[in-house]
This record gives sequence, C-alpha cells and structure tokens, in this order.
Amino acid sequence: MPIKSFLCACFLIYSFSITAQNPTSKPVPVIFDSDMGPDYDDVGAIALLHAFADSGQAKILATLYLGTDGYSSTKWRNKTRSGGPAPHADANGNWVDIDFPLFRLAEIYLIYAEAVLRGGTGGDAATALTYINRLRGRAYANDPASTAGNITAGQLTLPFILDERGRELYYEAHRRTDLIRHGKFTTSAYLWAWKGGVAGGTQVDSKYNLFPIPSTDLSSNPNLVQNPGY
Repeated sequence: MPIKSFLCACFLIYSFSITAQNPTSKPVPVIFDSDMGPDYDDVGAIALLHAFADSGQAKILATLYLGTDGYSSTKWRNKTRSGGPAPHADANGNWVDIDFPLFRLAEIYLIYAEAVLRGGTGGDAATALTYINRLRGRAYANDPASTAGNITAGQLTLPFILDERGRELYYEAHRRTDLIRHGKFTTSAYLWAWKGGVAGGTQVDSKYNLFPIPSTDLSSNPNLVQNPGY
C-alpha cells in the first residue's frame, strides 16, 4: 500500500500526543538521549542520573529482581494533566484508570519515516525529516514548530529511527517487535543488561523472535504445528 494512502486516514483519527488524547495520562520525560550521551536527557537538560541514585536507586542493574537496581518508570499514573485524581477512579485503588494508547500520531510520523528509509512508495525524505523534527520539537520545547531538537537529513537513518522509537514510545509495548523488525532482538548486534540471563547481555536463540503456540491451541486444532525450537 502506498505510504500516503495509509497515513491520511490515520491523521484524521489520532491526536498528536497522549496527553491531548487522554487527559488522565501524563508522560514522564525520558531520562536519556543517545544523541547527547548518558549525561543528558531528551530535553537537553542535565540528566537525573544522580538524583535517581541518591534517592535509593542504583544506576547499574546488578541484580535482576531487586527493585532498587536500575531505573524505574512512572510514565502512566492516575492523574489528570492538572495533577488531580483521575475521574471515575477505582475507589479501592486496585485498577489503573487511564487509557493505554494503542496508536497515536507520533507513531504515524515514525512509521512514515521508516517506510521512506526502507524504500516505500508515495513518501519522500523531506517530509519524513519534517515529521521527525516535529516530534523532537515537542520533546525538546513542548512545541512541534521548535527547532531545538532538529536533526539533519544525514542523521535520519534506520538506526536513528529505532532509537527514536525507543524514546518516543517508551513503555508503550513496541520495543520487542521493533527490535525483531530491525534484526536485533535475539542477535549480538544489540545487547542490554540481562539479555539472555547475563549481566552484560548476550545473544539468544533466534526462536524467541516468535512466541510458542499455546498448547491449548495446538490441542484444539491438529493442523497447527508448533513454532521451531519449542
């Protein structure tokens, strides 16, 4: 499908930011930016690395299941954008009362740019760069028109898109499929702490690019064949 045909419908439906779409959600700024190194966050300010460590969080994830090791995230919380309690909140506090974004305009911009970089038809590199810089303007200055976070055409690459998706869509359940699509989920090309059960990370069996088919599905349909390796 041509890029524009797919995106035009999406632009009519989805809002630019989660908070605009859902008044009960409140994103927390990302605490890193690979463009600027580990000492700066995504709005260009000194990062909160030491603040995290000083408040009881160790910077290094030395123990996999210890809550004070590594960074924690509170991207979603039961507050309105003004800081008040979410309307219709569960009085017992047992359930989250905010909507979870499945699809938003920020992702459409990222999809457009990636599709252009992968040779998709109907789009162009100049428009892709404009869309990405709108996202970064919002992240750096809360203004899509800002040039504070602009990148150049030469910086707009597939590795950059993967990194930018990691920042923009943090905690929105995209990372696994993004890494699989870029060939980095199971390989040694991209490692993170405790990947493969090793503190420094290691490659894992490629079978994990697919989930196993549940045994209940296999028993219900004898025509199904389990995915390789399971």
